[in-house]
Amino acid sequence: MKEVAPNWEAVIGLEVHVQLNTRSKLFSRASNKRTTTLPNQSAGLVDLAYPGTLPVLNRSALELAIRFGAAINSPIARVCSFERKNYFYPDLPKGYQISQNSQPIVGAGVFHLWLEDGRSKAVRISQVHLEEDAGKSIHDRLSNATVLDFNRAGTPLLEIVTEPDLRTPTEAVACFRQLRALVIWLDLCSGRLDEGAMRCDANVSLRTRGSKDYSTSVELKNLNSYKFLEKGLQYELERQATLLSNGNTVERETRSYNPASGRTESMRRKEKSEEYRFFPDPDLPPIPISEEFISRIRSSLPELPASMRDRFVEKYGLAPDIAYRLTLERSRAELFEATVKLCAAPHEAANWILGELTAIQKTQPSPPRKTSVSAKQLALLITRVKDGTISSNTGKELLRTLWETNLDIDEVIKTEDMSQISDSDQVELWTKTVIDENLELIPRLLKGEEKLYEFFIGSVMKKSRGKANPHLVRQSLERRMLKQCKDRSTEDD
Repeated sequence: MKEVAPNWEAVIGLEVHVQLNTRSKLFSRASNKRTTTLPNQSAGLVDLAYPGTLPVLNRSALELAIRFGAAINSPIARVCSFERKNYFYPDLPKGYQISQNSQPIVGAGVFHLWLEDGRSKAVRISQVHLEEDAGKSIHDRLSNATVLDFNRAGTPLLEIVTEPDLRTPTEAVACFRQLRALVIWLDLCSGRLDEGAMRCDANVSLRTRGSKDYSTSVELKNLNSYKFLEKGLQYELERQATLLSNGNTVERETRSYNPASGRTESMRRKEKSEEYRFFPDPDLPPIPISEEFISRIRSSLPELPASMRDRFVEKYGLAPDIAYRLTLERSRAELFEATVKLCAAPHEAANWILGELTAIQKTQPSPPRKTSVSAKQLALLITRVKDGTISSNTGKELLRTLWETNLDIDEVIKTEDMSQISDSDQVELWTKTVIDENLELIPRLLKGEEKLYEFFIGSVMKKSRGKANPHLVRQSLERRMLKQCKDRSTEDD
């Protein structure tokens, strides 16, 4: 699918909202854990803007923000401040949002985006700041009214704002995906898009290809899936291209993406920065941040995905795209490395983790962040497949048995009679029997019908109840087909 018309160039910037993993809200002691689904049960008096209440900054949220800034090597402010962002919306109890504008916690930096063709793209980060979340307006609970749930009000958000350096919906999705992977890696956020733990706003415009000027941008609001981000941007680019090609102008507005119709829909006129009337929050003094405090957080960082990805390529000889997929999740990367230390088979370990193990995880109703097969189990499984004790198909079956268990692999192989049969004489006997039962198919097979070759192999495996060594089966079948060819050649002579 063509993402942008040839004569136009897309200009896309993202605002990624990350709900931080803190025990309490950003400015109150109300729980930040979703312990109930009942509306308005996790909203404190501060969050609801009761008269006489005062905000107190959550230190943990500040630490997590610095942790992210250190991870992308951006400058950390020595003094940050909070301001009031004024606008009216029913789910905003105060009539303003406490946010950061002039002195954000994390300054300008660069996020290095890995693309599928192996290239790296530098995406500039304009700033990263802390702010409180608003409540939630629910429009479909009642037929003729909107109801409000303030459980989310006051939740600490980390907002990551990029410069408009992205040029296609694919790049935008890759950026959102990799930022999500990083915040999960750093244990800042659960990353659950379906629960709203991360959301993305996209600012998108078109300009004539080759131009350096910026055009009027449209904001796509509250995109909480990769699919919606890609589809919303694609539709919006097509809509804007049609308007501009017909001599019309693009209105500065906020739009939403409607998955049912596949279209973007106008929500409201887009506010300009000055309309928010930012001014320092008089209840929150500027926050000084010491170099020692920053250094302590920086030194606590784990090895980061980009560094680990490069190391996997250099140390284990993995292809860059394989290393990238392994390092999208920290638990997956750690399982890979621990497994390789035990079985010294990096390519096999990568294939099992990215293939069968990932497939098993996708079948789980609520996939756990951490895998449920240990490195010891996986390493021994790989070893048993490599040494011919069990077949690859049996290994896949065994892996499912091992899911969320601590069973001994060799014991399971023995008790379940899973051992592969590598007795050449027995394999030859099965092969001969299958050929004798299907003699009428031999001429077609010898004429080159490849699918019949797989039929014969499958029939031998079925005859052996899946236990025959597939490699020996192929060898046996090839020998017998070669013999058939020679016999027919002799008959023709």
